[in-house]
Amino acid sequence: MKNQVKRILPLLRKQSPLAQTNQPTLDAAIESFLAMCHARNLSPNTCEYYTYRLRAFRTYLEADTPPDAITADVIRDFLSFELERNSPTTAQHSYCALRAFFAYLESEGFVSDNPMTRVAKPKRKQSVIPTLNQSQVEALLATCGRDFYGVRDRAIILTLIDCGLRVTELVSLKLDDVDLLRQTLLVLGKGNKERLVPFGNTVKQALASYIAHRGDLETDVLFVGHLGEPMTRHAVRWMLRTRGEAAGVTGVRLSPHTLRHTFAVSYLRAGGDTFSLQKILGHSSLEMSRRYAELADEDVFERHRMCSPADRLNVRKEGRRRLK
Repeated sequence: MKNQVKRILPLLRKQSPLAQTNQPTLDAAIESFLAMCHARNLSPNTCEYYTYRLRAFRTYLEADTPPDAITADVIRDFLSFELERNSPTTAQHSYCALRAFFAYLESEGFVSDNPMTRVAKPKRKQSVIPTLNQSQVEALLATCGRDFYGVRDRAIILTLIDCGLRVTELVSLKLDDVDLLRQTLLVLGKGNKERLVPFGNTVKQALASYIAHRGDLETDVLFVGHLGEPMTRHAVRWMLRTRGEAAGVTGVRLSPHTLRHTFAVSYLRAGGDTFSLQKILGHSSLEMSRRYAELADEDVFERHRMCSPADRLNVRKEGRRRLK
């Protein structure tokens, strides 16, 4: 596939009317786009996400090609390469990064035609949403002792399971974002949008206990490590993986997002509605909330099989007989 791109690109450079002008190279265009992302104050995670996917595209092309020489066919080949070598999710991420990149180039006049308008988004199978059951959550919490790490990790696990935060939102929490009186967290979500997320009495007690153990530090970040440094996303993931192994949690890959899924499904099973769930999770649409609702609905079918009124009647079961 790379050989096909190598054959196409020299021809494209000759055919492109802008290739003979002072058009920026792909490297320069990528740097310009990333500078724009930082100037717009996009989140560090978004900037990092764009950086990795665009550099993967640049590496795939091998040559520092003028952006105006990149066609829809070249991009389709790259996405096919991503599907084969990585995963449908990575291919979708690459598609989104390239769509934003070429939209920027078009708005700045760096390309005369946006090739992404003719490239379809790669599809991926609807994956099963992993969740934990109540006994697994309790086993996870049972590994947390009364020392600093135990109190901190218990507060983290309960906050994730009761509030459904993304791991980035969790590690970004400041002390002032916690309102123990109103029992709310002020969360900075995607797109730098703030939202208030409520929590229950169990989380209130866990957070109060952790804050007392935490004491006064130079940083105002809520969750910290053993040297008082802010916890990272990777540290939270490692902590959950370690606690999961100690608790003997099997059959599910334990991560902060697993607890976010668990919160959503548990919330709906307990009687919550999709509209309030959407607001709590910080989703821009109801699409993901509906997926959680479909998973929660599986309980309805199981309960009906167990509690079917007709099946519980003491009536004679009719066998097969000839119709009259």
